[in-house]
Amino acid sequence: MFDFEKILNPIDTKTFFSEYWEKRPCLISRTEPDYYSHLLSLKDIDSIIRSYGSNLSDVEVIKENSYFTPNGVVNAQQLYQAYSQGYTLRVRKISERWQPISDLRTKLQVFFNHPVLINLYMSPKNSQGFQAHFDTHEVFIVQVEGSKNWRIYDSPITLPLISDLKYQEKLRNQLTSPVTAFTLNAGDLLYIPRGYIHEVFTSDSFSTHLTVAIHTYKWFDLLNIAVNLIAQKDVRFRESLPIGFLEQGEAKVSLQEQFQELLQILADKSQVEFAVEELAQLFLGETPPPADGQFYQLENIDKLTLETIVKKRAGIYRFIKTITHVGIQFAGNTVKESNRSERAIRFILDSEEFAIKDIPGLVDNSKLNLVRRLIQEGILSTI
Repeated sequence: MFDFEKILNPIDTKTFFSEYWEKRPCLISRTEPDYYSHLLSLKDIDSIIRSYGSNLSDVEVIKENSYFTPNGVVNAQQLYQAYSQGYTLRVRKISERWQPISDLRTKLQVFFNHPVLINLYMSPKNSQGFQAHFDTHEVFIVQVEGSKNWRIYDSPITLPLISDLKYQEKLRNQLTSPVTAFTLNAGDLLYIPRGYIHEVFTSDSFSTHLTVAIHTYKWFDLLNIAVNLIAQKDVRFRESLPIGFLEQGEAKVSLQEQFQELLQILADKSQVEFAVEELAQLFLGETPPPADGQFYQLENIDKLTLETIVKKRAGIYRFIKTITHVGIQFAGNTVKESNRSERAIRFILDSEEFAIKDIPGLVDNSKLNLVRRLIQEGILSTI
């Protein structure tokens, strides 16, 4: 199965994060056109699109920033017609439709601890889907089949925010020469930090690639959560701004003084672990569970014995503890047990796989009951 290390190969992760991440593009050229073949092939795309049924709202066809139909909505027959006329197909949320890419997304979210979205792009020969633009998220281009020509320009805005997208057209009109230009071939990988303007087009070959978008949480996201948490406890953060604060005079002086005072309170009283906990709930609450045979697990749950080997399903798991309970926080759910189960819960979280009999701190029947519950909740599966 693909993971981040295999995607980066032969560059190691330490080198990548120290030299490229949020700093500059990284091109990995390979002479292995089948490097990503187990993820997707051109022959799979019809089946993937068919899985959307009549609702093709997540399938778009674009040529030079223009959609094939006025409202952007197409039917299956129009997809083929548009593609033959030079339009690029963009299939959003492909990880929800194709198991190998779903597995890849899960692996990447576990590694990054940031939301990951994966879209499919398929372009015919001599075509261009989008004009030069920059993104506000980190981008990895996985070139599955064919080839595509890239021009990368400078980053006029370092690590832009979503609000900076309003400058797209202005910056596009100011472009000069690209800082680099190359052809991405099947098996290659390209990383583009957010903010770098890029232009992409095909020539004598079609192109199928995956865009892996890392929608990173920023420091200001964590600070916003911290402010919200302290505002729930400290009424001073909920008071109105001074009357007439937009004008000069006493109101403006009062505004500056109170602002500095609140900043100091925030620095003194905020606890980062509580803000991280809120962010974790947001992230994991929006993370779907893996599609890996859960119904099979449920139908065979009565066959468990103390000798059965189980493992955690792919995903992010966090240990939580309150005065009366311990538990596991994971994709879309939280499971709580009494504090008597703390050793057992910690053992499960620290283990890749284990025999049920090896769970510490519980009698045999309680071990079986705990594992049955964790299988039902979607945390464990049998091997």
